[in-house]
Amino acid sequence: MTAAEKLYQLIQTLPESQINEILHFAQFLQQKQPSPPPAIPPGTLTGLRGIAKHPGTAPSDDELQTEYINYLTQKYQ
Repeated sequence: MTAAEKLYQLIQTLPESQINEILHFAQFLQQKQPSPPPAIPPGTLTGLRGIAKHPGTAPSDDELQTEYINYLTQKYQ
């Protein structure tokens, strides 16, 4: 016999006032259950993850430093 069947048999023997108390308690337990997390709408920043990655392998530190030096040289000439 399942727990739901045992509970149903027990409730049948109780007076109406106690059945109402059990009903209120069951509704309280149902409200306490966590709601599922909200869905993330498309087009948010989470969809852009990885957009700025270089294609292929990542440049080395020396390559990045050379690129930055070239950028500054061109900017301030």
